[in-house]
Amino acid sequence: MDGVMLRRDGSLGTEGRLADDPLPWLGAALRLEEGMTLRGFFRMLERHPVLVRLSAFLPGLMEQYAGWPSRTPEPLGITGMEVIKIMEMIGFPGPPRLEAYTALIGLDRGEEVELKAHPVRTIVDLPVRLGRLRHKVFGDKLEEMTFETKHTLFEFIDGVAWQLGFHGTPMECALRR
Repeated sequence: MDGVMLRRDGSLGTEGRLADDPLPWLGAALRLEEGMTLRGFFRMLERHPVLVRLSAFLPGLMEQYAGWPSRTPEPLGITGMEVIKIMEMIGFPGPPRLEAYTALIGLDRGEEVELKAHPVRTIVDLPVRLGRLRHKVFGDKLEEMTFETKHTLFEFIDGVAWQLGFHGTPMECALRR
């Protein structure tokens, strides 16, 4: 398996043909079609409903997506998004540990911006790209290193779902008084 491309229309392509079953491609290296947006991510989930089961956040997001307009105006203060990998060495409090995760970050003219300030329906048509791996050592931003990396289809789905799950107040995140 060489890799899989996620297209703007939500289809998954492999070696010049469409992938009917997405499950064998979850661990494959991912490429995004030029101009990919979060709308393409949601279209992929519509085409392949089995992928919605990968995260507790996705069923609620898909319900919301069904009611969004077909095109949204660009929000102020954000021009795009990037999916990055993070390897973080953590040493305090508690014993030292290493955490690895995928995150979706907001960008405005190349600078990182807070993504949670923008409702998902307002950022769904902004471009998304795959970014580098960041290695953080004990929270020190000055010593942060970046590396070229490959993203898998599963990491992409999981990272985007996790980040978007904290927009608004889905059932999984709601705090009760």
